[in-house]
Amino acid sequence: MIELGWWATGGILLAAAAVFVWSRQVSIRPPDPLKPRLANHGIVQLFAMIVVILMLVHLVTLIAGEPLTGRR
Repeated sequence: MIELGWWATGGILLAAAAVFVWSRQVSIRPPDPLKPRLANHGIVQLFAMIVVILMLVHLVTLIAGEPLTGRR
């Protein structure tokens, strides 16, 4: 089983944040009619932000030392 520790979580978090920033920069450029965009950068940003949020939640879980549970 693969353990998702501090280094893996931080690496995935940084990679997803970098993908989000890159996709944001590409999406705000003016379109070039001769070079069509091959990806919908809004969807790429959405998935990258979902991964960033999941990794932040996982970091909180690692800091707390126990899984987060809802209110009961």
